[in-house]
Amino acid sequence: MTKVDDLYNKLEKVEQNMLHTTFHSNADETEFTINTYQDCEPILEENKAAYNNYGDLLTPGKTGEGVRVASIPLNVWEQWKKDTNGEIEKDHNLMKKYLNDPDNKYFRTTPTRV
Repeated sequence: MTKVDDLYNKLEKVEQNMLHTTFHSNADETEFTINTYQDCEPILEENKAAYNNYGDLLTPGKTGEGVRVASIPLNVWEQWKKDTNGEIEKDHNLMKKYLNDPDNKYFRTTPTRV
C-alpha cells in the first residue's frame, strides 16, 4: 500500500455529514490535492420550507431561546470559521451579523432577525 492509498483510506473514514472528499496526486506522489464539497441543495430546500411555514410571531414557541433560526451547511460553516479565524464560534454578535446578512438568507429558517 502506497502513502497515497493510506492517506486516501484515512480520508474516506473522515467523510461524514454529506461531505464528499476527492483526493488526487501526481504520478510520483510528490504533490497532492484534496477537495471537499457538499451538496447543499437538501439543506437549502429544508430551510426554505421551514422559512415559508414559519407562521406568525405570536404562535407559541416562536420566540426566546432554543428556537432554530438557521441551518448552515458544514462546508459553509468551515469557510466562515476560516474567514474569521475561528472567532465566529466565540462571538455571538459576529454570528448574528453573518446570519442577518442578506447574502446568507438561504441559511435562515425564520423570517425574523437574529
